[in-house]
Amino acid sequence: MSGEGARRAAAATLSVVIPTHDTRELVLACLASLVRADPPPDEILVVDDGSGDGTAAAVAASYPGGERVRVLRHERPLGFTAAANAGAAQARRELLLLLNSDTEVDRGALQALVAAFAADPKLGVAGASLVYPDGRPQWSGGRAPTPLWLFALASGAGEHLAAWRPWRRLRPVSGHRGEREVDWVTGAALMIRRALWESLGGFDPHFTLYAQDLDLCLRARDAGWKVSIVPESRVVHHHGATIGAAIASRRGSADASAAPLRQDNAVLQADLVRWASKRGGDAAGRRAARWLRLGGRLGGLMRRLAAGPRT
Repeated sequence: MSGEGARRAAAATLSVVIPTHDTRELVLACLASLVRADPPPDEILVVDDGSGDGTAAAVAASYPGGERVRVLRHERPLGFTAAANAGAAQARRELLLLLNSDTEVDRGALQALVAAFAADPKLGVAGASLVYPDGRPQWSGGRAPTPLWLFALASGAGEHLAAWRPWRRLRPVSGHRGEREVDWVTGAALMIRRALWESLGGFDPHFTLYAQDLDLCLRARDAGWKVSIVPESRVVHHHGATIGAAIASRRGSADASAAPLRQDNAVLQADLVRWASKRGGDAAGRRAARWLRLGGRLGGLMRRLAAGPRT
């Protein structure tokens, strides 16, 4: 098969699902990057999860006819998990790529992901190499959470260390160290064999905003499949914009700008405890909650010390 024929075949095997809630301009930028990709996917499904910003109309106007881009609309927000599952249920191709609405794929990103699946029949899930809009590396995948990881997350220690340049040189961002096989990859840009997605039942709807990707990847590994990062597949991720809109929706606001937080820590920790309980039983859930509480206490103490004595 010629190079051009291989590119066409890669396009025909791929469905892309983009869940969105009130991220119209980001979705349009994401779609523009997909259309520019070499090759572009054969099928793109935008799941408008009850947006109030005219997302569905804007997409339909930009891509009339529904030949390559289809819009599925929920009249009221059902949440990210429901939107992703609804879009995936309509997908028709061999491979399924879940993209956050605040991503933009590089020209060769899709081809690199598809090629990784073609090269390894045991590869079940793959993630792209994520970067911030300014080119800085972003966490893309790694090992399953440990108690120390949960403690660092709740305390904020990991975030502070990541901002410290010597630490970044010592410990590069996970997913940008040349590693390929990992325990899980982020759902911001996650490709999976559609048959595997269907056999696993898609994302678990019991998770509120987080940990669906973690749970899915570990279930795939339990079933004997590999999970990998594909460094050659570069995707720009406006980190937090998608989840910010989801937080705003949960707070009853139609405007994502009303939610300055780009991470709902209470929901994140609850979803992680839910994941630990599902994975290891009630005892594991209680241990996870305990480590998160200890980390939270340390983080609170550090913030009080940083603020200094009250006057």
